[in-house]
Amino acid sequence: MSRTDIEQLALDVVPVNVAVLDENGVIVATNDAWERFGRENGLAEPTIGVNYLDVCDGADELTADEAATGIRAILSGDRTDFSLEYPCHSPDERRWFVMRAADVTDDGNRYVVVAHMNVTERHESKSEVERYEMIVRNVPVIFFVIDADGTFQLVEGSGLESTGLEDGELVGESIDDRYKDHPDILENCRRALSGEPIQTTSEFGGIIYDVVYQPVFDSAGDVDRVIGVSVDVTRRERHEEALAALSDITRELLETETSDEVCAVTVEAAERLLSLPRTRIALYDESTGALRTNAETTGAETLPDELLDGDGIAWQSFIENEAAFDDEIVSLPLGTHGVFITEISGNATLDIAELCAAAVESALGRAVRQRRLQEQDATLRRQNAALERLNELNEGIRRIDRALVEARTREEIESAVCSRLTSGGPYRFAWIGVDDPATGRVVPHESAGIERGYLDAIAITTTDETTDPAGTALKTGRAQVVQDVLRGPLSEQWQSEALKRGYRSSCSLPLRYGDAVYGVLSVYSDQPRTFDELERAVLEDVSQTIAYAINAVESKKALAGGEVVELEFDIEDSTVVFVDIAKTLDCHVEFMGVVSKHDGTVTAFFTVNDTSSEDVRALASRSLEVIDIERVSSREDSTLFAATLTGSSFVGTLLDHGAVPETFTVGPLPGTVVVRLPMNADVRTFVEVLQTRFPALELRSRRHRERPVASGDLDTVLAELLTDRQLEVLETAYYSGFFDSPRKSTGEEVGGSLDISQPTFQHHLRAAERKLLRRLLES
Repeated sequence: MSRTDIEQLALDVVPVNVAVLDENGVIVATNDAWERFGRENGLAEPTIGVNYLDVCDGADELTADEAATGIRAILSGDRTDFSLEYPCHSPDERRWFVMRAADVTDDGNRYVVVAHMNVTERHESKSEVERYEMIVRNVPVIFFVIDADGTFQLVEGSGLESTGLEDGELVGESIDDRYKDHPDILENCRRALSGEPIQTTSEFGGIIYDVVYQPVFDSAGDVDRVIGVSVDVTRRERHEEALAALSDITRELLETETSDEVCAVTVEAAERLLSLPRTRIALYDESTGALRTNAETTGAETLPDELLDGDGIAWQSFIENEAAFDDEIVSLPLGTHGVFITEISGNATLDIAELCAAAVESALGRAVRQRRLQEQDATLRRQNAALERLNELNEGIRRIDRALVEARTREEIESAVCSRLTSGGPYRFAWIGVDDPATGRVVPHESAGIERGYLDAIAITTTDETTDPAGTALKTGRAQVVQDVLRGPLSEQWQSEALKRGYRSSCSLPLRYGDAVYGVLSVYSDQPRTFDELERAVLEDVSQTIAYAINAVESKKALAGGEVVELEFDIEDSTVVFVDIAKTLDCHVEFMGVVSKHDGTVTAFFTVNDTSSEDVRALASRSLEVIDIERVSSREDSTLFAATLTGSSFVGTLLDHGAVPETFTVGPLPGTVVVRLPMNADVRTFVEVLQTRFPALELRSRRHRERPVASGDLDTVLAELLTDRQLEVLETAYYSGFFDSPRKSTGEEVGGSLDISQPTFQHHLRAAERKLLRRLLES
């Protein structure tokens, strides 16, 4: 075997990939390991003749560029050798290699020997050591090893810093000596030395550790040593303890009812449970627009008051709704309630303070809601009491209203009112009187209740303020209330006489309708302070109702005369249903008349030309004036409707104020309305009332005229001869055009508008006609 063969054989058995490059970087010789690596990794086979430098240049790796640069430096003579450690991972494993290149000269020719050695095992071992050292240096843990005799063989780790020890300082010390005052730790060590793996939590020197003891056994199965790791979990444990304390505080806060209680409980618990000895809660004072201290810990130095100033962190955190800091003092916002201020010692304390502030904010919100609920409950109780009294008053008003509807004369109105007021409730006596201008005295008209000669015992005038308050009410036109007769100056005669009869409080109200004063209503109670705001308001309504009823009776009497006032208006107010129909549907609307029905409602009859009856009904049904509407009849291009109107409608308002609508036509706008008033009517007040309710109304003319027929006697005859139903049928037939020639409505159509059949309609109409003809012919 030649020397060359021996050298090649030696290269082939070396576990290193070796290749020889010529001066151009071309591979001229390799060993078996080089070729085998190439086959296993998909490289060219054989590699002899391949330019190694070109392969490096074409590789997309930084280390390939470094390798090519180093080899070229050897070939150029700039250096004699070069080495590089680099990763070369395959799909199945992670690998690291060291490349070494050296200059070789043979017979004047320059070559470079390149060798690649697999150093994966060494690299990984080195990485493991580095990782271990990194953990030891940076993670707060302590690694320890205890031999079978209970002696420390290894103690190291950055966790030793908190104990004041250094690495290795405990090596050689016995666990019995080290933990003689900590039997729980000593017990864990002995259990681990007996072969039991232990995982536990222990406290030593004020520091809490999570500890793992792992026994290591020898070939005979005996414990050779115990390897252990201790991790400092003091912060975690303290945090958990604080969270538990916060839970306790939250439960305490749930039992508080006021903001003051919330603040007091919080600052006390912050010091006792959360280790926050300097804590203050300041709430926002809406009256001053500033933060005011509500509660503060007292066991330590208090926080500076300057924190609450306009440029302090407390105000800053409140208006910006975020935490603000001043060295170790933090102010945390409590929503719109105020701020929570405390001293912190790190992020852990800050976290606890933030959680505590959140609990306080929630409790303050609940306390505010609770206070509002209590206030609402108190208000509700007051309102319920007032509502019960209001219901009683409303029932009294309904009784009075029913009496007024039935009354035909002023005497009946006054008598009914006095009787109803004293028939139940707190009123002992009531009377109505009028002013006698000739004598200046107030003359009683009607009274009811316990009077016992009171009105005869006193003289009431409108000129002497020492008399009964009824005289003052008539003189001033304002209600006069005496809440306690006993507390007044008893030298006045009326008070002495009132007390003799058990009158403890009184209320006198003028009976005013428009500009007319019809007298005074006086009511007396056997209890002081009866006439509160609600009571007075109701009696004011009663007095106005009485005055209106008297006005209506007087108006009827006036209408029986021959002369009336006639007013003509232009109207464009779309809230009036007739105007709305004409304006929206572009048609002509004419009012025909109004009938008062036996159930107290009024029905207005009107015709509409040149439009669909369905459109009219749809539009009118949406009007606030209309309760119900029916088509009565249709003739050619004109349709007759009957509409049941509300009391607040335009026609209802006219009737309520004693006016009679004579004509009302709309189309085109403006519409024209002519109404009739009695001669003694207050025209100015009437017009003001109408224009306030219907702004698009303008008075065009006012004139006096004689009625062509004096209707007073006829109204009396109709009321005496006909039933309510017969009168309603007769009026409805008239306004529906039943008597016109040709007829505008048939008997069936008129009966339909009254919800009765045609035979029933004919029966009522014949009966009414027969009664009227008998009276006419027999007279």
